[in-house]
Parts: sequence; structure tokens; C-alpha cells
Amino acid sequence: MISSRILSPVMLVRVNGVDSMKSRVKVTQLDIDDFGSVIPLKKLELNVSSVDDSIIQTLKNSLYAAIFTEDIIEENKSVIILANGMTIDELNREKSKTIDKAANARQI
Repeated sequence: MISSRILSPVMLVRVNGVDSMKSRVKVTQLDIDDFGSVIPLKKLELNVSSVDDSIIQTLKNSLYAAIFTEDIIEENKSVIILANGMTIDELNREKSKTIDKAANARQI
């Protein structure tokens, strides 16, 4: 039988804590508004795929991250299957991109 995974869209998060023993991570889901402000949306506790320890290591070493999860984030039961750590400089670049896109949209 072929297993299919449904990936959620990429989610920007602030990493609040990592429990390596339980393969769980506490994060705050973030959004960036049209003016470049980072807005906390909700706190989540997510499972981390136990197949690869690199996800745990990435999240341990990052204050911010872009993550993909299996399925839809629901009741903190989703599993992170991919994580890309972000520095504050990378976050600031994302904020600038958002501001630029919003400004271009307003000009149209």
C-alpha cells in the first residue's frame, strides 16, 4: 500500500522549547502583517518525526524556524517532518519581502 502524506503550508514559528526525550517541541505560530510586524497567532505543542534527529537539532539551535507538518495542525497532534532554522536576519528579510509585496499590491 502506498502511503500518502498531506503537507501543510510552510509555517513560521518561534521555538519556545524542545523535549528531545519525548520528540516534542513547543512553538508559537507567527504571521507577518503588511507593515512587517511579527504577530503571534497561537501556541502549539507538536510532535517531531522520530525518523531523523536532524529536525530536533535544527529546532534546538534556532529561535525561529519555517516548518512543514503532516496533515493540518489540529489539537497539537501534528508531526513536524521538515524544519529550516532561521536567524533574526533571515526573519528581517522575510519581513521586508512582506512589506514590499503589500506596497506593490496597494499601487495596483
